[in-house]
Amino acid sequence: MQNAKSFFITWGILLILNQIILFHGCFAIYCLLAGLPHTGIIAFLLVKFGKKPSTPSESELRQDPFFEKLREHKRQAPAPKRKVKKSVPKSTDPLKQKGDQYERYIGQQFAAKGDLVIYNGFIKGYEDQGVDIISISPETKGINLVQCKNWMKMRMTLEHMSDIYSKLDQYDFDCFQLAGYEIEEYSQYPDIDVTLRKAKKDLAQFTVRKTLYIASDKVVDLEVGPYLTMMADTIFKYKDMKIVMKAMPVG
Repeated sequence: MQNAKSFFITWGILLILNQIILFHGCFAIYCLLAGLPHTGIIAFLLVKFGKKPSTPSESELRQDPFFEKLREHKRQAPAPKRKVKKSVPKSTDPLKQKGDQYERYIGQQFAAKGDLVIYNGFIKGYEDQGVDIISISPETKGINLVQCKNWMKMRMTLEHMSDIYSKLDQYDFDCFQLAGYEIEEYSQYPDIDVTLRKAKKDLAQFTVRKTLYIASDKVVDLEVGPYLTMMADTIFKYKDMKIVMKAMPVG
C-alpha cells in the first residue's frame, strides 16, 4: 500500500515536470496522454529501485522482542572475572610455618641460579600432587621437581621415601596450566608466561630431575640405608631421585 502511494505521487510529480519541460507547459488531454507512458515507467523504476531500506527508529528497536531478550540476557549475564592475585592467608600452625619456611629457603637456592621457581605447594596447597617446588632453567634445559621435608623428629622410612618418589615420578606437569600472575605471587622472575610456554612446547628437550630435600640427616631411618647410593657427604640417591641433606640456617 505504501509503495503504491509513493508510485502515484512520484508519477504525478514526473508528469508535471514532463509537461512543463518537454511539452512547454501543455496540460491538454492529448499532451497528458502522451506523457503518461514514459513518466509512469520512470516513476515505477524510481520507487522500485531508488528507495533505500528504512532504518528502524530507536522506539521501534525498544519494542522489538529480539532486542528485549538481548537486553534481558545482558542483565542476567555474570560480570567477567578479573585476574586477581590470590592472597594466601598465613598459617597459624607452627609445623606448617616451619615447612613453608624450608620450601622458601630451598626455592631461593634455585632462584639464585636464575631458574624460574614455581612454589607449587604454596599455590596449590593440598592439590600440589606432592611437588612442592618446580624449578625451570631455560639455559640448561632442566626442570627439577622438588619435595621438601623440614623434619626434625618424624622418622623418614622406606615407605615415605617410596611414596615421595612415586609422586614426583607421576607428576603430570599441570604447572603449565598456571597463569603467570599466580606464580608471580611468590616469584620475581621476569617473563614468566614466555618461559612457561617455551618449556611446555619443548618439554621433550628438557631433562627432568627429581629431588628430595631433607633438613636433617638424623631423621632418616636406618632401614633406608641399603636402598641409598652415596654420591657425596650430604647427597644420596634413591632410584633416580637425588636426596640432599640441607639444613636451613638458624636465625
